[in-house]
Amino acid sequence: MKAELDMNDEVVALEKAYYDKIDWEVQENANIDISYGGFVKFLLDKLLKKESVLLEYLPEKAVKMHFSGDIHIHKLPHSLYLPYCTGWSYRKLLLSGLVTPTMVSKPPKHADTAVSQLVSFFCTAAQEWTGAQAVSAFDLYLAAFIKHDKPSPKAVKQMLQRMLFDLNYPTRIGFQSAFTNITVLLDTNKQFLEEDAVVAGRVVGKLEDNLDEAIMVSKELFKLLIEGDALGQPFSFPIPTLMVTKNFDWNGSKWDGLTDLFFEALSKRGSAYLLNGNAAEVESLFSMCCRLTLDVEKVKNFELNSALEDVEEELRKSRGARGLWAVPDATGSIGVVTINLPRIGVLANGDWEKLLSLLDERIDVARDVLKVWRGRYRQSLARGLMPLTKRYLGHFNGHYSTVGLVGLPEAVANFMGNPALWDNLNKGDVEEAVSLMKKIVSHVRKRVEEFEDEDGCLYNVEEVPAESAGTRLALLDREKFLSKFKANEILIPGGDPAPFYSNSVIPYYASVPISLRAQWEGEVQSEFTGGVIMHLFLNESPDPEALKKLARRIVENTNVVYFSFTPSISVCQKCDWHSVGVFDTCPKCGSKRIDVWSRIVGYYRPVRTWNDGKKAEFKNRATYGRRESW
Repeated sequence: MKAELDMNDEVVALEKAYYDKIDWEVQENANIDISYGGFVKFLLDKLLKKESVLLEYLPEKAVKMHFSGDIHIHKLPHSLYLPYCTGWSYRKLLLSGLVTPTMVSKPPKHADTAVSQLVSFFCTAAQEWTGAQAVSAFDLYLAAFIKHDKPSPKAVKQMLQRMLFDLNYPTRIGFQSAFTNITVLLDTNKQFLEEDAVVAGRVVGKLEDNLDEAIMVSKELFKLLIEGDALGQPFSFPIPTLMVTKNFDWNGSKWDGLTDLFFEALSKRGSAYLLNGNAAEVESLFSMCCRLTLDVEKVKNFELNSALEDVEEELRKSRGARGLWAVPDATGSIGVVTINLPRIGVLANGDWEKLLSLLDERIDVARDVLKVWRGRYRQSLARGLMPLTKRYLGHFNGHYSTVGLVGLPEAVANFMGNPALWDNLNKGDVEEAVSLMKKIVSHVRKRVEEFEDEDGCLYNVEEVPAESAGTRLALLDREKFLSKFKANEILIPGGDPAPFYSNSVIPYYASVPISLRAQWEGEVQSEFTGGVIMHLFLNESPDPEALKKLARRIVENTNVVYFSFTPSISVCQKCDWHSVGVFDTCPKCGSKRIDVWSRIVGYYRPVRTWNDGKKAEFKNRATYGRRESW
């Protein structure tokens, strides 16, 4: 009876905390708006994300370290039952149609149905994964339907417009949008072009047969991304990724003006990510991914049980950094456990061997959690909690167990006893810091590679987005090291009351020229084998041609794997005026009802919806304009 009363009191207290926004976790995720669905998610999080509950499932040391802030176990409490992120095979969906436990659709015969089924698939499967979903070669697979139907550009634009709006409506648990990514390939990957094109569930030639139609699809998509919604607000999802390889049409000689449209969209909207094929070995990665999708079919039919061993070996051999959301077909991550690096930097106090000892302890704990997660997700799949995943994927052998890192720049500043490192920007000190960061990531990578043979599954190392983890861990460290924090002896950026940790190599609050930022980022990014990205935040809309030249320099002269251009966008809620830049007052109608949109981590959301730590990070961001030289 007492337990029931305690639960009642707790629910009442949580209701008040939600309505009054007393708890910072009410807005920990900018993709969740205030709503009944958001309240139910908040309530579930608070009631299940407790030490007593987690101890029933996870090792005691891991639970203690999570709540104390040594590590962060992501996506709790939903990660108790569901894995993190995945790439799907669009080809498989087109061959089989959308089959759910309640409704069955035949393979699509027309372009609008092919788009509609993908949207419905994303929104339905979002209930089975806690993070991002992706499909590769959206442009090429849809192009076969365009050739078959011969729609006008206006009709293509209309079907893509429906897709953009439908994917941004809050249909997911917690009143949030499904987190989705699509890759636009065109002819940047020659081996992928040799894959089968599909219409009405039948093979109709090769993807390379429809390049003109793929260009048409991409043109209409990026025109829509430039327009935004009815108020001129940017679309958060899907996040397109452009594959930049040696075949990329920098000179505009073969894609009918599409390259210029890409960079107009990047200049005005920051609409896409760029994956550097020179640094990420995209050709071999996508060759592996095509094979993986085919081998999964054989294994599901028990035709070749040894195929998975070959698949895993291919994945191990292609340990290039893959970017955050450009997840290849049928691969992904089952879950992430992140290590609080800044705390280790403080505790090690300049002693490298002590740092490695502390780091190894946390890596081992992360491994223990990830082993439990993999076993639980296999149970979820077998017990029917993931019906779409069971049909369209079947297993998690191609999915990595991910060890995440957060706060690299703060960690090395604390380790070096130089909390002003990123303010002073002494070149020698920064180069020492970059070398230390590279050694840290390399050490973690080598450790998790050892786990693969021992555990019989795949591991990788990711620079986590840390939308909420960066704030939670910084808050805990401020409390733990309060006297050092007040004396400015350690670096916890954001100050009081909104500290945060960085989700980058070079912190975004450091005023570093683009050339040096890209050089230093690339040196460390190449050590990651999971997600990693460099954002370049823009305070105005640059000339698209100049932006294209800058992107080409980054691709050809650095080891940066994945990067974005991110202009801030102000939108008037009264008169629909919008422009690149940060405005407090609408210059057209004088209204103060201005929303400023920017990337909180990987996706655009209005800053007013961000948690306090990320708001502080936004205010401290170093931005670039037209006068910024390479």
